[in-house]
Amino acid sequence: MASRSQPDSRPVSRPFNARMVAQVCAEQGWHYADLEGGAGYLFAVEDAGRRVLSGSGAVCAYPTNPASAYSIARDKAFTHAALVAAGLPSIPTELVFLESARRHLRAPGREGEDLLARADRMNFPLFVKPNRGAHGDFAETVADRAALADYLGRVARRHDQIVVQPVIDAPEYRVLVVGGQARFQYRKAEGGLAGAAGESWQAVFERLNTDLKREALSPIPHGQFVAALEHAGLRAEALSGEGAWLELPGRRNLATGGHPVDFRVEAEAEPAQLAIAATAALGLDVAGVDLFWSRGSPPRVLEVNANPSFASLEGLGQTALARQIWTDILAAALGSAG
Repeated sequence: MASRSQPDSRPVSRPFNARMVAQVCAEQGWHYADLEGGAGYLFAVEDAGRRVLSGSGAVCAYPTNPASAYSIARDKAFTHAALVAAGLPSIPTELVFLESARRHLRAPGREGEDLLARADRMNFPLFVKPNRGAHGDFAETVADRAALADYLGRVARRHDQIVVQPVIDAPEYRVLVVGGQARFQYRKAEGGLAGAAGESWQAVFERLNTDLKREALSPIPHGQFVAALEHAGLRAEALSGEGAWLELPGRRNLATGGHPVDFRVEAEAEPAQLAIAATAALGLDVAGVDLFWSRGSPPRVLEVNANPSFASLEGLGQTALARQIWTDILAAALGSAG
């Protein structure tokens, strides 16, 4: 085992977690060991005979998060149930199953066809997404029964469960919690299409969907694009232009142009208190808590992400904060490692 890490000189193409952890190890005198040929998707941090594993991608990066808590938080319906049981305000969330092989193991009335059967009595629009999805994959607003039927047909090819939620007209915030403290807060801006010189809005839209498919994410429905054009008074064949922006409401993830705004290192009291309580209710140490909050009204939890990325801190000029957060996480993990 090497006693000290050298400053990180690997290409910037490595995942954010690997780059940050390697830098932290160099600063703290810990040993960083890449376990996957330098790709940065599985690595260890070692110090004084202690060792913890971490990684990127599908790996839960944070070794201080218990496996059971992480598994529960990955399930949006379970997360909602745990928050309600703890007396915390959570957006109403209904679980719906799309596969039939295990239907005999669950109570009746929870299948996709049951949802459609009572669609005429539902309050549209609704927000629907995979129960264990991420990165905005198939996270969509459906306007009526026909749109819901279309959605179920598309999403069932990739996911076996979805959750159904009301559409909430309020700003969405992310609060990162580590070790029982809120470390930062930002508002999640809507995604959209960035115009380009000489390209029509149609061409920009098609390029975005090509990029999403390349990343194995669901494309933006054409109807959502048309609605956004109509709202903005634009035509698909019109030239977009450098610097122009067409908002596509509903997806605030980075892949569709969503980005953090109103960043604060000192999180505001109301969202911070709820985020800390939600993280504790699930038994997590590290969590990115997404919540809806309009000032003057109490916040409500949308999701609790047990494997949150804070790579956006680089673009915000907060790399030092990212390294400090990783330092705190790894110090705690090493302190409890055998």
